[in-house]
Amino acid sequence: MAQGCVAVAGKHVRTFSALSRAWRACALLALLVLAVVPFAASGETVSEAEVTVTFARDIKPIFDKHCVDCHSGWFPKAGLRLDSLEGVREGGRSGPAIVPGSPEKGWIPHSLRLPEGRRGKMPPGEQRLSAEESRLISTWIRQGAR
Repeated sequence: MAQGCVAVAGKHVRTFSALSRAWRACALLALLVLAVVPFAASGETVSEAEVTVTFARDIKPIFDKHCVDCHSGWFPKAGLRLDSLEGVREGGRSGPAIVPGSPEKGWIPHSLRLPEGRRGKMPPGEQRLSAEESRLISTWIRQGAR
């Protein structure tokens, strides 16, 4: 019987030898390199690549923390509901809350950019949005507000 073969039910069957294991390891390494090369070629790292921001995962927790006390329920302030994506897209009495693809348009970006002490600055009170929370909202709107 040849090296790397065993007899099973009277037939010679090849087993994985050390050489075939080496080939499998090379193939796995090649696949790994091919998966990483696009990031290296673009000059971006995985952490720098922009991740899609979603309402459910990223924006709703911010709105729940800062906005829904006033902007939800039967009589939301300014007729603007921020407890659902549909409510955000519908807007309020003052017009559209956001304009998907344009983070500079709409009442939400406008009210977040107002200077401290100005009427209409959101959220009211002591607890303001962090820079990261504001950046996430702008990115979400720029990406189409999905």
